[in-house]
Amino acid sequence: MPTTEIEVKSCPGCGAKLPEVALSICPYCVTPLGLAEEDDTEESPYAARIARVLAHDTLPEVMAWTPAEGPDFVRGGQLVFRGKLTATIGALLGFSSLLLGSAPLSALPLIGLAAIMGGIALIVQGKRVRAEALSKSMLRRPAVIVDRRSEITLKSLGGNTTYFFEIEFEGGLRGEFCWPGRGINTEPFTSNLPGVAFTRGVELVHFKHIRV
Repeated sequence: MPTTEIEVKSCPGCGAKLPEVALSICPYCVTPLGLAEEDDTEESPYAARIARVLAHDTLPEVMAWTPAEGPDFVRGGQLVFRGKLTATIGALLGFSSLLLGSAPLSALPLIGLAAIMGGIALIVQGKRVRAEALSKSMLRRPAVIVDRRSEITLKSLGGNTTYFFEIEFEGGLRGEFCWPGRGINTEPFTSNLPGVAFTRGVELVHFKHIRV
């Protein structure tokens, strides 16, 4: 893809940080940028593999498939579930206090009220987390994983690994996408892998391998 040096800090469409090269579109939200200039830049070595993905018989089926959402969406759902459970327990405590004839300001009804309020707060937080996780549209694009790197965030009881994949799309467009590790039972995607990338902004939701 034609590239010339240019200073562009972020995409006007999604706000993602952009490489300091001229781009025709944003690799994260496909907002037109119109910065690339025509020249004689050589075709990417991955172009032929992406073309084979585009021509593959299974591509329509893969493009229609919807992967499971990422960890943030799952965490939001867990918060909503915990909130509903906590609020239900609080309501049961309040109802029990009425049956037992407890005074309104005694421990049991106050604990029940606190549980209800805490549960509502968790539900609101969980819905906000899920909404943020889905705030950007999911893009499905034939691609090749060019390279990957990882970063480990240490915590008191362990650590979290986040993988960053450099992915090339049709036309030589490239971007780096993050993918939070799913634990030792889920292997991260490998380099030089052709298929379809499912992305939301700078997050790689899933990469569906297509053998070409």
